[in-house]
Amino acid sequence: MAVVAHWSVIINTSTCTKREWERWQLLMENNKISFKAYATESIDQLSNILSLLLGQGNQSFLFAGGDGTLHHGGNLLVQLAGEMSSLITIGVLPCGTGNDWVRTFGIHPARIIESLKAGQSCPLHLIRISWPDGTIRYAFNMVGGALDAAVVKSLTISKVKIPGSIKYPIALIKTLMRPHRWYGVLKIDGEIYKGNWLTLQAGFGKYCGGGMYVLPHAETDKAALLLMKPKSLFRLFTSLPALYNGKVRQQKEAISLHFSTVEIQNDGIPIEADGEWLGMSPVNLTISYGILQRLSF
Repeated sequence: MAVVAHWSVIINTSTCTKREWERWQLLMENNKISFKAYATESIDQLSNILSLLLGQGNQSFLFAGGDGTLHHGGNLLVQLAGEMSSLITIGVLPCGTGNDWVRTFGIHPARIIESLKAGQSCPLHLIRISWPDGTIRYAFNMVGGALDAAVVKSLTISKVKIPGSIKYPIALIKTLMRPHRWYGVLKIDGEIYKGNWLTLQAGFGKYCGGGMYVLPHAETDKAALLLMKPKSLFRLFTSLPALYNGKVRQQKEAISLHFSTVEIQNDGIPIEADGEWLGMSPVNLTISYGILQRLSF
């Protein structure tokens, strides 16, 4: 029999509105889910709260927010818990603008309470992103490079708050109006791929950008990779529907694979993860199996 956990709920007040949180709070209270909530307004505050909770022996965390909330909170948990991170279980109460992680790994909002009652979990695999200077980040959903990261960077600069399903396509079109090809030397599981690239995406997640279905070949234990070669603006705009119907990997410019390691060896390719801007290549992508646990059915 599963042991029902006491949950520490981390609320990102920037993405989870008071009304959204009150709805989740009422559901959890009415169903006698044991929890305590903590509101956060900054990454520093988030770090302090997680450090305190881990020090008190807490091992079950729910993030009320979106993909960015999970990215920052999850990375802090891995960093703070160290070798004990595999004992930690996480889940998401979707409140953010993107919620792409929930589309692949999460539980439909209507079934989250059932899962919390059951207390079941399973291993969560992540993409480890490392830079030559020793910096390390983990991608919970997907790593994006080239065009995808350039779009995220433009969203980071923008101050307009609109749903991810709308703002991402708008930012994509704006980015396509500027130069949008990047030269890259990629070593994928020992094989070299060299040339100009439009975009690349890698991860265990299937969706990004508020519902774009770009890695349909991702599997529970197999990380997927999509490389897209440059194409004309006409081809780009006429092929946009393929980003949502899972047929993007069938395009002639696409290379779709599964991978264990990806080395982006040269400078100059922008990188993001889970919709969060991270910086530039060179970077290495490797798989970290079972580094955390996730709430499951």
